Amino acid sequence: MNMNELKLIIFNSLLGNVNENVRALAYDFFDKKIIMYGYLDTEPDDDEIIDVAVSEIMASCPELENQEINLVKSCEPVGKLNSYKGWVFVRYES
Repeated sequence: MNMNELKLIIFNSLLGNVNENVRALAYDFFDKKIIMYGYLDTEPDDDEIIDVAVSEIMASCPELENQEINLVKSCEPVGKLNSYKGWVFVRYES
């Protein structure tokens, strides 16, 4: 699978699955593992809907065998946050 196909799958999986507390989402990919990094404006909890999106990504990519979700509260400007392989969601902030 190429990166463009993976990004399209990620974008589609995020539709309707991003809470209002999510500031930005980045992804990383290597071997057969996808890692999603979420930067939130609140402390993460067990009910984060991003789990649904990652489940949809895994279902759409049978070659992916592992997943990891890292959610952290961050007040830093998005430009200073690590984007890993790229941003898949960034909320507008003034």
